[in-house]
Amino acid sequence: MWSRQAPGWPDSPPLPGPRLVLEVDGALADQLLRAAQAQDLPAEILASDLLTQAVEQESLRLQAEAALTRLTPREREVARWVVLGHTNRRIAATLVVSPETVKTHIRHTLEKLGVRSKAELRLRLSEMGVRRWPNPAPEPLPARLPFDLNLPLR
Repeated sequence: MWSRQAPGWPDSPPLPGPRLVLEVDGALADQLLRAAQAQDLPAEILASDLLTQAVEQESLRLQAEAALTRLTPREREVARWVVLGHTNRRIAATLVVSPETVKTHIRHTLEKLGVRSKAELRLRLSEMGVRRWPNPAPEPLPARLPFDLNLPLR
């Protein structure tokens, strides 16, 4: 049932569950106290809110990483290029595949990640805090090959 009241807020409803006490000192304590004062909140409440937000963000990040591992290496590669804002045609040229193949990879990626569009894919991965990709995509190829095919034959 209800085990305790929120610290610093006598009229607040009791909080359920076990109690965890954290000790914060040094620069972090100073920042927390200043931020709490600026928001006219008890430091305990602000710390609890910030910790809750951090745990939620980490949970989303772990979900995103798990979702990315369900993709094939090529789907991850295509998803990364999509998130970076590249067009299907540019991705196809970079990966030396047809634009239709890129569309297929994108369609599979959207299905596996439960989103409906490339814009939603960008937003979802950004919201989930994806910072690392299981397999980084290679550097893009130049728009034109760096040699001239009209060289005289010897």
